[in-house]
Amino acid sequence: MKVTLEREGKNIVKMGIELEPDKVSRAYEMACRQLSHQVRIPGFRPGKAPRMIIEKTIGEEAIKREALEKLVPELINEALLKENLDIITAPEYSNFDFKLGQPLKFEAKFEIRPEVKLGSYKEIEVNVPEVALPEDALERALTNVAETKASLAPVEGRAAEMGDTAVIDFECFVDGNALEGGKADSLMLDLVEGSFLPGFCEQVVGKNAKDKFKAKATFPENYKRKEVAGKEAEFEVHLKEIRKKSTPDVNDELAKSVGHENLDGLKESIKAELHEVVKQENESRAQRMVVEAVALSAQVDIPETMVERERDLLLGQLRRYVEQNGQPWEEFEATDEYTQMKTTKLEEARQRVLTSLVLGAVVREEKLTVNDEEMAPYYAELAMRYQLRPDQFEEFANNEDVRRQVAEEVLTGKVVELLVSAAKINFVPDECTEDHDHAAHGHSGKAVAKAEAKTEGKAETKAAVEGKEKPKAEAGKKASKKAE
Repeated sequence: MKVTLEREGKNIVKMGIELEPDKVSRAYEMACRQLSHQVRIPGFRPGKAPRMIIEKTIGEEAIKREALEKLVPELINEALLKENLDIITAPEYSNFDFKLGQPLKFEAKFEIRPEVKLGSYKEIEVNVPEVALPEDALERALTNVAETKASLAPVEGRAAEMGDTAVIDFECFVDGNALEGGKADSLMLDLVEGSFLPGFCEQVVGKNAKDKFKAKATFPENYKRKEVAGKEAEFEVHLKEIRKKSTPDVNDELAKSVGHENLDGLKESIKAELHEVVKQENESRAQRMVVEAVALSAQVDIPETMVERERDLLLGQLRRYVEQNGQPWEEFEATDEYTQMKTTKLEEARQRVLTSLVLGAVVREEKLTVNDEEMAPYYAELAMRYQLRPDQFEEFANNEDVRRQVAEEVLTGKVVELLVSAAKINFVPDECTEDHDHAAHGHSGKAVAKAEAKTEGKAETKAAVEGKEKPKAEAGKKASKKAE
């Protein structure tokens, strides 16, 4: 087989392939035999008809197509290995010249992975703003433990007040017509600002249990249901009951209710978990900054095709999230939020592609590999996640796509570990103020999620690290979804 290469731009390659006549003839004969088993030819048992009869019945062109279907992928893969080319797009084929007794000729055009010129990736130095616990982290965590054990007690002898929880039935009307999905029974609504449509809670305040009344509120202009966005709605409301949250004191009894012998034991447990969260977050931040620095130190022309594919993957994830939350994708596409997110996702995709290309180049430079022993823990984790039976696990572990994904994950971990161990990492004071919302700036990250999985009082750990109190209740969110 002869292979010729012609560059068309930085990463576009046109490959010419020429296969010897004898190999072409063998491929044609094999295609004949395969088709003779698939097509019924009168007077002959399957696979027994001579070539001349098969050609007359099926047609020479159909046999050639069958031969090419098997031959072309094999030739392309062989040529790519021979020329050491790593393609990132499917080949586009053209100029086929297939005549029996002559060489088979055709061309393929594709995009190859760009060359990466690595910087001094073993001499990276980064200054990592160190996340520190707020001074009142423990106090906030304990408060949030108490919040998780709070109960709602009925209120008698007074009207509803802000901060209460109202148990209501309601039906929503827009333009005089009942809104589809705008009805709720025994909904627990926290009477706090922002828990429902603007101004609604204030109209419940002052009412007594068993009262029936009408309330008005306006849907926001950017409301996701376009048919009611910006419109005034009227609600027929029945206030069935008023409840008040009762939060237990922070004491030994509270500690026992969450599995500790006393309050000191609870405090020590929370302290340990908080420090572990901060440690993991600082390590995670250092890893991110080292990888970013290594990526920026490299020289590479990022192919737009790779960026577009990665962006499409990110938008696909976004679409699934939007639809799982009950909003039609076409409706979301018409919002300003989607327009902004498209730009954000494009930049995120570009950074992800850059990082992937550079880490891949380091893997090749360092000749990093993975083996079955290193991959085993990942398989075990996936098996538990998907609750696979033993018979399913073997098939799962032998799947080529799964093996490739697991190998990539293991390699990524190894290359990041190599880069971090080689880097000089300086932890410096975070310039954020004490009351700064760490969560809004991504300071909590995956470490908090891990901490939540390990601690009894998971809400208090996360909230304390983020430097804020746990939200009062979730009923408001449920109420707004009901109205939608």
